Amino acid sequence: MLYHHCRNLESVVYGEVKGNPEFGDKDYKNAYRWLEKELGFYPLFLAVGETEDDIRMTCYADNWRVRISSWLENGKVKGIYKKKGEFPNYVLFSFDNIEGIFTDYDGWHLVINASQKNYNITNYEKRLLFKPSWKKSDWLRKARKEPGTVQIVTPKLCLSSSKRIWARNTKTKKLLEKSGFSDIEVKRMLLQ
Repeated sequence: MLYHHCRNLESVVYGEVKGNPEFGDKDYKNAYRWLEKELGFYPLFLAVGETEDDIRMTCYADNWRVRISSWLENGKVKGIYKKKGEFPNYVLFSFDNIEGIFTDYDGWHLVINASQKNYNITNYEKRLLFKPSWKKSDWLRKARKEPGTVQIVTPKLCLSSSKRIWARNTKTKKLLEKSGFSDIEVKRMLLQ
C-alpha cells in the first residue's frame, strides 16, 4: 500500500515539510483549521492506495486540467479555461508507510459543510470521519476495496524519504534533481 502526497513545486524542499496554512486550499481553510484544533496539528493530507483513483485524490491530475469550471447556458456548456502559463506544477511523492490519523474521505464533506453551523461537528459525525474503533488493517482493507476513499493526515513529511516521485515534465524533473532528489519519473495522468 502506498501513501501519496502532492504539492506545488514551489513548496518542495529536500527534507522535512510541515503542514502550513500558506499552502492549504483557500476554499477549505476553515475546515483545515477545525481539523487542526481536533488533532493538535495543521494537517498534511495523503491519499492511501495503489490505484489511479487514489492518486486522483491528491490533485496531481490537475497539472493537465484545462477547464476550471463549467455551467449550462441556453442549452450549451460554457466554461472557464486555463491559458498557457496558468497551469500548476504539482509533484507527487509516494511513501511506503506514514504515521498519522486515517480519515474517511467520504466523511470529509461533513466538515466542509459544517461552515453553515460554525464547525460544530457532532460526535456521531466525528465517528463517521475518524472511525475510532478501526485498526490500521481496517483502513487498508477499505482502501483496497474502495479506491479513492481513504486519506491519512500527518503533521510532517520527509519528502526525501519518498519511495516514488512523479513530475509533470522534464524541466520539473531536472529542478528536483538539482535539489537532491533522484529516481524521478515524468508521469502524465489522463483526465476523466
